[in-house]
Amino acid sequence: MSHAARPVPTAQHGALAAAARWRLPFARQTWRGPVGSWLGAGAGSSLDFQDHRGYAPGDDPRHIHWQAYARTGALTMKLYRAEVSPSVDVLIDVSASMAFTPEKALRADELLAFAVASADHAMAPVRIHAVAGRTIQPLDLTEVRAGRWRERLRAAVAGEATGVPSGVSWRSGALKVFISDLLFPGDPGPFIAGLAVGSGIGIVLVPSLAAEGDLLWRGNCELTDCETGTMRRQRIDHRVAENYREAYARHFNLWREACQRRNVIFARVPCEQPLPAALGGEPLAVGAVESVL
Repeated sequence: MSHAARPVPTAQHGALAAAARWRLPFARQTWRGPVGSWLGAGAGSSLDFQDHRGYAPGDDPRHIHWQAYARTGALTMKLYRAEVSPSVDVLIDVSASMAFTPEKALRADELLAFAVASADHAMAPVRIHAVAGRTIQPLDLTEVRAGRWRERLRAAVAGEATGVPSGVSWRSGALKVFISDLLFPGDPGPFIAGLAVGSGIGIVLVPSLAAEGDLLWRGNCELTDCETGTMRRQRIDHRVAENYREAYARHFNLWREACQRRNVIFARVPCEQPLPAALGGEPLAVGAVESVL
């Protein structure tokens, strides 16, 4: 008896399934931007009444408040909330640890594809960059939508030594998304401060593997740094494993606290679940995503 081959999951499939249920938190605040479908901070022509003011020559007579004129004899104008398209900036970490396992590489690609699909559904202009340490490369949106962007990455980016990103240029007032496992040394404070600048929303989405939080083996081991290829011998015992767990927890608490101080949303996204289920956990609870309904 022959069995049909099980289809290999792709980032686009997972992202589209997630985008049918969730989106980036566009409804979290009012926006400024080009004409679109989201309520903005300025006056415009949507159906959402905002305020009124006195009539001035040249005003559109369709917006005169005729009921008020009948009562007071004074011409006033109805003001409606503008409909805009917020800008979306996405920065994805492409250091080697982000593709340490197939599950983690897929989750990173899914999160990028989800951010783009969410922006597309909201008719929001999106800009994407890949980062490794201090090296930043813009990504072509067409290639990201087609799932070919990794093939176009410069070797200089893919092989760059890791560290907290620097030199990132975020657009003021944008919805800003950083996708990274955060597995690099350094103080996150300056980076998070840059992410929080302006009137937009900052989000850190962290693809995470439960197995990375613990050392499950014991005895003499040969360890290889996936970023640099450096190898060393290490004896793993109970004390070393406990120190590792504590350091791992402290590292992510440092990032979480830095985000909390700057009102940046921090959410870990487990790699072991399908993306729709994973986004419906911590990311939904902290406001990194919202329901499309």
